[in-house]
Amino acid sequence: MSNSVSESVLEVSNLTKIYGRELNIGERKIVGNRVIGALDVSFSVKKGEIFGFLGPNGAGKTTTMRAILDYLKIQTGTVTIFGLDHHQDRLEIRRRIGYVPGDMALFENFTGEELLLYFSKFRPIDEEFLAELRKNFRVKLHKKIKSLSTGNRQQAGLIAALAAKPDFLILDEPTSGLDPLMTANFHKIIRKLSKEGYTIFLSSHDLAEVQAVCDRVGIIKEGKMILVEAVEDLKTKFMQKVRITFNGSSVPSEEEITKLNTVISVEQTKTNTFVLKIKEDVNELLKWISNYDIKRFTCEDATLEEIFLQFYE
Repeated sequence: MSNSVSESVLEVSNLTKIYGRELNIGERKIVGNRVIGALDVSFSVKKGEIFGFLGPNGAGKTTTMRAILDYLKIQTGTVTIFGLDHHQDRLEIRRRIGYVPGDMALFENFTGEELLLYFSKFRPIDEEFLAELRKNFRVKLHKKIKSLSTGNRQQAGLIAALAAKPDFLILDEPTSGLDPLMTANFHKIIRKLSKEGYTIFLSSHDLAEVQAVCDRVGIIKEGKMILVEAVEDLKTKFMQKVRITFNGSSVPSEEEITKLNTVISVEQTKTNTFVLKIKEDVNELLKWISNYDIKRFTCEDATLEEIFLQFYE
């Protein structure tokens, strides 16, 4: 992962996008529908980092990304990219960014090579980097897009988006349809770009992917940004897993353990063994178990998936 500097490439402040509207007609009679896409969303992405954007379907990920790119008109808030206004300076911004949408559509009758040639008319291709992309992806670019499998289309789209080596990459589910080898190669590529100072904004359903490659993560829920945290800090700060095996006959009950403030859940796996999920500080638990004879005690960081589910349960 990158050693990102403090300079921000993307600044999102109080972004709000609401679809539809409701009209009051007479007393207590409301017609129409109002759906919140994003509500008062604020975060930043630093130069040289890989920022993961998490949330289930309908949480507001795609709305936020499209609003950032000025594909949607927002009601309130500001968005700057490279210090430029995302609406006023959108043409200048688009010269420096690469975007892979989740519903990527390519020109069906183009070959992969023709697709690259077409995009090169808008922005020069970095030939050295393109050669590296060709080595890492195995799609046959001489074939027409319509003849390719879903995974190979995804590879062709990624090559086309990355070939110009843009300063800022915005990627919506970029590894969708890729097999494990191509996914690993893609991760290797974006890690290298990050180390070179390029910036990546990565929306993904794959929590293992985010944990493997991202420096920081933002979690969105029902259109609201509920957390922005460094991945390493998130794993230690928000939840840990503890396994305790008690010695002898003095064993507490599940109910007794659950009463501790830091305990999220308890599972009794054997007569004298419990698996706990705890919040943040382990000291309260350590103080409490000092009253018992302990045979074995282990503590480990939770996975990003377990933490994510904690926020959505």
